[in-house]
Amino acid sequence: MTHTFAATPARSRTLPRASRAPHSKNPLTSNFSEKIQITLATALINAGVSLQALMALLGHVSTEMSLRYAHLFDSTVRTEYERALDLAKSQIGPVSSGRTALPLVDVTGGDWKDTPAIKSRLAGGYCLRAPAQGSCPYANICEHCPSFHTDSTHLGVLAAQRVDAQALAADAESRGWIDEADRHHALIARLDALITQANRA
Repeated sequence: MTHTFAATPARSRTLPRASRAPHSKNPLTSNFSEKIQITLATALINAGVSLQALMALLGHVSTEMSLRYAHLFDSTVRTEYERALDLAKSQIGPVSSGRTALPLVDVTGGDWKDTPAIKSRLAGGYCLRAPAQGSCPYANICEHCPSFHTDSTHLGVLAAQRVDAQALAADAESRGWIDEADRHHALIARLDALITQANRA
Protein backbone atom coordinates (compact mmCIF):
# COMPACT_ATOMS: atom_id res chain seq x y z
CA MET A 1 0.00 0.00 0.00
CA THR A 2 1.29 3.44 -0.91
CA HIS A 3 0.92 6.25 1.63
CA THR A 4 0.80 9.91 0.66
CA PHE A 5 1.77 12.57 3.21
CA ALA A 6 0.90 16.23 2.89
CA ALA A 7 3.76 18.69 3.26
CA THR A 8 3.92 20.15 6.75
CA PRO A 9 4.53 23.90 7.11
CA ALA A 10 7.99 24.78 8.45
CA ARG A 11 6.55 26.41 11.57
CA SER A 12 4.68 23.36 12.79
CA ARG A 13 7.46 21.00 11.68
CA THR A 14 10.23 22.66 13.65
CA LEU A 15 8.72 24.33 16.68
CA PRO A 16 6.74 23.13 19.70
CA ARG A 17 2.95 23.18 19.50
CA ALA A 18 2.80 26.20 21.81
CA SER A 19 4.77 28.25 19.29
CA ARG A 20 2.22 27.54 16.56
CA ALA A 21 -0.37 29.62 18.34
CA PRO A 22 1.13 33.07 18.82
CA HIS A 23 -2.34 34.54 19.17
CA SER A 24 -3.47 32.04 21.75
CA LYS A 25 -5.90 33.31 24.35
CA ASN A 26 -3.56 31.98 27.01
CA PRO A 27 -1.05 34.84 27.58
CA LEU A 28 1.37 32.58 29.42
CA THR A 29 1.59 30.17 26.51
CA SER A 30 2.08 32.94 23.97
CA ASN A 31 4.70 34.73 26.06
CA PHE A 32 6.58 31.49 26.70
CA SER A 33 6.52 30.67 23.00
CA GLU A 34 7.88 34.09 22.06
CA LYS A 35 10.75 33.79 24.56
CA ILE A 36 11.66 30.36 23.18
CA GLN A 37 11.75 31.71 19.64
CA ILE A 38 13.88 34.71 20.64
CA THR A 39 16.34 32.47 22.53
CA LEU A 40 16.51 29.97 19.67
CA ALA A 41 16.87 32.60 16.95
CA THR A 42 19.54 34.51 18.88
CA ALA A 43 21.56 31.35 19.54
CA LEU A 44 21.35 30.23 15.92
CA ILE A 45 22.26 33.52 14.26
CA ASN A 46 25.23 34.00 16.62
CA ALA A 47 26.34 30.46 15.78
CA GLY A 48 26.57 31.45 12.12
CA VAL A 49 23.23 30.27 10.74
CA SER A 50 22.28 32.32 7.69
CA LEU A 51 19.25 34.57 7.76
CA GLN A 52 17.60 32.50 5.02
CA ALA A 53 18.06 29.28 7.02
CA LEU A 54 16.78 31.00 10.16
CA MET A 55 13.65 32.12 8.31
CA ALA A 56 13.01 28.55 7.18
CA LEU A 57 13.53 27.12 10.65
CA LEU A 58 11.18 29.64 12.26
CA GLY A 59 8.63 29.52 9.45
CA HIS A 60 8.95 33.25 8.77
CA VAL A 61 8.12 34.77 5.40
CA SER A 62 9.92 38.07 5.96
CA THR A 63 13.42 38.99 7.06
CA GLU A 64 11.94 41.69 9.30
CA MET A 65 10.20 39.06 11.41
CA SER A 66 13.35 36.95 11.79
CA LEU A 67 15.44 39.98 12.69
CA ARG A 68 12.88 40.84 15.35
CA TYR A 69 13.63 37.52 17.05
CA ALA A 70 17.37 37.20 16.37
CA HIS A 71 19.73 39.54 18.22
CA LEU A 72 23.45 39.74 17.47
CA PHE A 73 25.85 39.69 20.39
CA ASP A 74 28.49 42.44 20.52
CA SER A 75 31.14 39.72 20.23
CA THR A 76 29.55 38.46 17.00
CA VAL A 77 29.52 41.95 15.50
CA ARG A 78 33.17 42.45 16.47
CA THR A 79 34.17 39.06 15.03
CA GLU A 80 32.42 39.88 11.73
CA TYR A 81 34.04 43.31 11.65
CA GLU A 82 37.51 41.87 12.25
CA ARG A 83 36.92 39.16 9.62
CA ALA A 84 35.89 41.79 7.05
CA LEU A 85 38.85 43.98 8.03
CA ASP A 86 41.30 41.09 7.59
CA LEU A 87 39.75 40.31 4.20
CA ALA A 88 40.05 43.95 3.12
CA LYS A 89 43.69 44.07 4.24
CA SER A 90 44.49 40.89 2.32
CA GLN A 91 42.95 42.36 -0.85
CA ILE A 92 44.64 45.74 -0.49
CA GLY A 93 48.03 44.24 0.27
CA PRO A 94 50.79 45.67 2.45
CA VAL A 95 50.72 49.41 2.99
CA SER A 96 53.96 51.23 2.35
CA SER A 97 55.49 52.58 5.54
CA GLY A 98 56.80 55.53 3.58
CA ARG A 99 53.37 56.75 2.48
CA THR A 100 52.63 60.48 2.61
CA ALA A 101 50.67 61.54 5.66
CA LEU A 102 47.45 63.54 5.42
CA PRO A 103 48.24 67.22 4.76
CA LEU A 104 46.97 68.42 8.14
CA VAL A 105 49.10 71.55 7.96
CA ASP A 106 47.46 72.52 4.65
CA VAL A 107 43.97 71.89 6.05
CA THR A 108 44.33 73.32 9.52
CA GLY A 109 47.44 75.45 9.60
CA GLY A 110 49.15 72.89 11.82
CA ASP A 111 46.79 72.01 14.68
CA TRP A 112 45.01 68.65 14.49
CA LYS A 113 42.27 69.97 16.79
CA ASP A 114 41.09 72.29 13.98
CA THR A 115 40.62 69.58 11.35
CA PRO A 116 37.07 69.22 9.95
CA ALA A 117 36.98 65.66 11.24
CA ILE A 118 35.60 63.57 14.07
CA LYS A 119 38.36 63.88 16.67
CA SER A 120 39.18 62.07 19.90
CA ARG A 121 41.90 63.01 22.36
CA LEU A 122 43.57 59.89 23.69
CA ALA A 123 46.03 59.69 26.55
CA GLY A 124 48.91 58.92 24.20
CA GLY A 125 47.80 60.76 21.08
CA TYR A 126 44.68 61.45 19.06
CA CYS A 127 42.31 59.90 16.53
CA LEU A 128 40.89 61.50 13.36
CA ARG A 129 37.94 60.09 11.42
CA ALA A 130 35.97 61.39 8.45
CA PRO A 131 32.56 62.81 9.43
CA ALA A 132 30.87 60.12 7.33
CA GLN A 133 32.44 57.48 9.57
CA GLY A 134 30.98 58.94 12.73
CA SER A 135 32.68 58.66 16.08
CA CYS A 136 34.56 55.49 16.94
CA PRO A 137 32.64 53.30 19.42
CA TYR A 138 35.95 52.53 21.13
CA ALA A 139 37.07 56.15 21.53
CA ASN A 140 38.11 56.82 25.15
CA ILE A 141 36.72 53.44 26.14
CA CYS A 142 39.49 52.97 28.71
CA GLU A 143 38.87 56.27 30.48
CA HIS A 144 35.20 55.35 30.92
CA CYS A 145 35.90 51.77 32.06
CA PRO A 146 35.17 51.24 35.78
CA SER A 147 38.36 49.13 35.98
CA PHE A 148 40.54 52.06 34.90
CA HIS A 149 42.68 53.48 37.73
CA THR A 150 45.20 56.29 37.89
CA ASP A 151 47.40 58.11 40.38
CA SER A 152 49.24 61.40 40.86
CA THR A 153 52.05 60.40 38.49
CA HIS A 154 49.57 60.74 35.60
CA LEU A 155 48.09 64.11 36.57
CA GLY A 156 49.96 65.94 33.80
CA VAL A 157 48.64 63.57 31.12
CA LEU A 158 45.08 63.76 32.44
CA ALA A 159 45.17 67.57 32.66
CA ALA A 160 46.50 67.90 29.10
CA GLN A 161 43.85 65.49 27.85
CA ARG A 162 41.16 67.55 29.61
CA VAL A 163 42.35 70.80 28.00
CA ASP A 164 42.19 69.24 24.55
CA ALA A 165 38.80 67.65 25.25
CA GLN A 166 37.42 71.11 26.11
CA ALA A 167 38.79 72.48 22.83
CA LEU A 168 37.25 69.58 20.91
CA ALA A 169 33.88 70.12 22.59
CA ALA A 170 33.92 73.78 21.57
CA ASP A 171 34.96 72.84 18.02
CA ALA A 172 32.12 70.31 17.73
CA GLU A 173 29.58 72.83 19.01
CA SER A 174 30.76 75.42 16.47
CA ARG A 175 30.14 72.88 13.69
CA GLY A 176 26.71 71.95 15.02
CA TRP A 177 27.82 68.43 15.98
CA ILE A 178 25.89 68.28 19.22
CA ASP A 179 26.34 64.54 19.80
CA GLU A 180 30.08 64.97 19.35
CA ALA A 181 30.13 67.86 21.80
CA ASP A 182 28.19 65.77 24.33
CA ARG A 183 30.72 62.95 23.91
CA HIS A 184 33.60 65.30 24.70
CA HIS A 185 31.75 66.79 27.68
CA ALA A 186 31.21 63.26 29.03
CA LEU A 187 34.96 62.66 28.75
CA ILE A 188 35.67 65.93 30.55
CA ALA A 189 33.40 64.88 33.41
CA ARG A 190 35.13 61.51 33.60
CA LEU A 191 38.58 63.15 33.54
CA ASP A 192 37.52 65.44 36.38
CA ALA A 193 36.62 62.38 38.43
CA LEU A 194 39.91 60.69 37.52
CA ILE A 195 41.92 63.79 38.41
CA THR A 196 40.16 63.96 41.79
CA GLN A 197 40.92 60.27 42.30
CA ALA A 198 44.58 60.82 41.36
CA ASN A 199 44.93 63.71 43.78
CA ARG A 200 43.64 61.54 46.61
CA ALA A 201 45.94 58.62 45.76
